[in-house]
Parts: sequence; structure tokens; C-alpha cells
Amino acid sequence: NFSRWFPAGRCVFLAPTKPLVHQQVGAVRKSVGLPRELCAELTGQMAAEDRRRVWRFARFLFLTAQTFVNDLKTGVCPGEDVVCLVVDEAHKATSNHSYVQAARLLGRRSAGFRVLALSATPGSNAERMQE
Repeated sequence: NFSRWFPAGRCVFLAPTKPLVHQQVGAVRKSVGLPRELCAELTGQMAAEDRRRVWRFARFLFLTAQTFVNDLKTGVCPGEDVVCLVVDEAHKATSNHSYVQAARLLGRRSAGFRVLALSATPGSNAERMQE
């Protein structure tokens, strides 16, 4: 629905490792039926200018939180265009983890975005889940 509600918006999927990022791309494309040309898998091994070009055309971007943080800090990512942030293994998002850094940086550059936090291993109690 986000692609219909925000025709120019971008949805960013974060995972803690490159193999999980790669797995996400396939799973999301298969389950949602997203066209290949709207999706992109970004890694820190790509040159910044190459990532900048990808940010211009892709609507659904899959990357590690650290790469996203770097792209936000350097202006490679147009943070103002991100309308949805999907965080896989969100139970890792505590303290100064790169997930937390990503959300804070995006909050400074975006007029508003939604967060979908996914976890198969939530905290053992309410206090831990709120952390």
C-alpha cells in the first residue's frame, strides 16, 4: 500500500547481515510481486556514486543498517523520500546499534516515515521489548 499512498516514496528494508539482505530481496519480491526494476540490493562494497544512482530509481531498497547509516550521513540516500523503514531482527535495535542510529538519522532528514519492526525472538518481558 505504501507504493500507492506515496508514489514517489521509498521503502527501505534493513537486515543485520548481507546474506539476510539478499534473502529479503527474494522473499519480498516473491511474496509481494514487486517488479525487479523497482528493487535494489545495496552493499557497502558498491561505490558511493553507484549507490547514489540506485537511490534515484529504486523504490524498494534492501541493505544493512550500517550501509544505510553511511548513505544518510554522506547524503547518498535522499532521506526525505523514505516513507517506510522495515527492520528485520529488530530485537537487536538497542543502545547505539546501527538500527537505532539509522532511525535517528532518518528522523532528522524525513518529514515522516513509518517503521515496521520484525523479530522472531522478542524480549523475554515487557521491559526488554520496550528497550
